[in-house]
Amino acid sequence: MSLRQLMVRNLPAGVVTVIRMVTCSATILVLMVAALNVRMVFPARSETMGGQAFGTLTIDGKSIGLKYAYAMKQPNTFDADKADIAILLAESPLPEGELKDIERLEDVVGKHHNWAFFKIDAEGKPIHEVIDHPSAGGNRLLMSGFTHAQFLLKALEKDRIEGSFETKGVEDFLNHKYQIAVTFSASLLQARPPEPLPNAKTGKALPEDGGEPGKAYKAYLKAIHDKDMAAIRKMAPSLEQDISDSKLMEMVEFMAAVSPKNPRITKGYIKEDKAVLYLEATVEGKKQYGTVELIKKGTEWKAVKENWSDTPPKK
Repeated sequence: MSLRQLMVRNLPAGVVTVIRMVTCSATILVLMVAALNVRMVFPARSETMGGQAFGTLTIDGKSIGLKYAYAMKQPNTFDADKADIAILLAESPLPEGELKDIERLEDVVGKHHNWAFFKIDAEGKPIHEVIDHPSAGGNRLLMSGFTHAQFLLKALEKDRIEGSFETKGVEDFLNHKYQIAVTFSASLLQARPPEPLPNAKTGKALPEDGGEPGKAYKAYLKAIHDKDMAAIRKMAPSLEQDISDSKLMEMVEFMAAVSPKNPRITKGYIKEDKAVLYLEATVEGKKQYGTVELIKKGTEWKAVKENWSDTPPKK
């Protein structure tokens, strides 16, 4: 399969975040409500509960209802000086308190199923879409840079956002027949600012091979590609220990498929029990840039977050 668009995959804490290139096409199904230019009125909900959605997500002829909406203003994935609005439209509500004190909405999204997840940039342009639907067979349909669904912003206030995502008919999305039509209103939560990474001013430079953090990361990456479940459970510090082997294997299969196998460490910094590694890899002939964050638990370094992009990160 030819890969064209940069994708982001967000998994539970302790499991790497992976960015991947995939091929996608687009479609739009218009809601009757939107066509009639009728404004939906939603009852207010608490910040914890988020908001409400009205619409459906359909994959391969099977529809699920999208009833709950959550939105968060958070730093742009590639430029911390810019802000995006992340929007989750879900079939079921998130557990009470799960959105408290998180850096990104996607940090909790990956733990659940049956939803549509979008990001809107500072100009109001949709730039990222992820679909989780039972008809996808355990896979998630990912796109970044643009979305299949057209976004219409209806209201944006300091603490609230309203809008809709709609496609124009049935279209192909990674070999699945896809359509969505949903209107939503949600509290606009504020993300917790991420802690700064060690750098040349605040930390100490690591050796060329990344030192002990680099060794730990390479072992973790090897465990992913070897699908060594026991090693992954040990190396992922915040992985839910009661997660089933079958569910963990689904995550590992995905990570093994999209993670570069032999990335090169180009630079790294350490400060006390935190470290960051910067990497480069070539994926299908295109250079990719990785950022891996690690923490020290006892005497062992563990990878807690990993991002890949076609744009070099700021250091």
